[in-house]
Amino acid sequence: MTGESTERSYPVPPDCVYVWRGFRAPNMTQDQFANFLGSTFVPACALLQPAVGLRAYVSCLVPQTTKPAAVPDQTALMFWADPGAHDLATRSLAVRIYQNLHGGAYDVPRSHTTEVPVALPTAAGTLTADQPYHLLDGAADWMLGTTHHVVGSRSDSTDVETFLATLCSWASEFRTSPPNGVDGALIAVGNDFAVAWVHGPDPNVDLAPAVAGFTASVELVLAVDPPKKQVVRTLWDDWPGLDLTAEPCLNFQFSRHSDTRPRSG
Repeated sequence: MTGESTERSYPVPPDCVYVWRGFRAPNMTQDQFANFLGSTFVPACALLQPAVGLRAYVSCLVPQTTKPAAVPDQTALMFWADPGAHDLATRSLAVRIYQNLHGGAYDVPRSHTTEVPVALPTAAGTLTADQPYHLLDGAADWMLGTTHHVVGSRSDSTDVETFLATLCSWASEFRTSPPNGVDGALIAVGNDFAVAWVHGPDPNVDLAPAVAGFTASVELVLAVDPPKKQVVRTLWDDWPGLDLTAEPCLNFQFSRHSDTRPRSG
């Protein structure tokens, strides 16, 4: 690999992340979807975007065996160096190529909801459906340390208003009294599903207890600590890509650069 060492920490403010909840295109089978993500889309993100500001990338192919149709088929976090880095990156051909891969794989109207999180309002009594929130305001390096990810659905016995209000109450308590060992937390709640991520700088900490209240408020689909994964192949190698059926949730490790601007001239 080229660039600076992955061991150098690059903390990112919580408004510099894009929170993806992707739904598979109706004309694509699950096998085709998993193969496309693993062979092309997911490794392309890890290989094409770090040179222009990607700071961390956590992707998860949500298992179909436990997933209602209303729950996203893929989740991902893409952290950028600063609030302008994501848009500035599109000046590079590599990023435009990557972004143009989206259309055929995803149900675009369902998937392209708001991606940039906002702070949870102090007096919030409920959550706005499909608006991601960050629960802590400090910068964190999500490529290093530990991440815990939870995906859940709304139970049939819980109406939408109660679902949103219950998770808002949990989020408000979390924001007021953050658990020890946590330096980052993100949630996104739809009318029928909820996803959460928490991060801590200690690579050996168990973060599941930090979101126990969230987990108890949903019908659990997935709870996982995405393992660290380095893509050791290049864009030019003879390589079929990643097998996401074997490793569905991954925290990608890559070289990061201090200068994140697309090259000029």
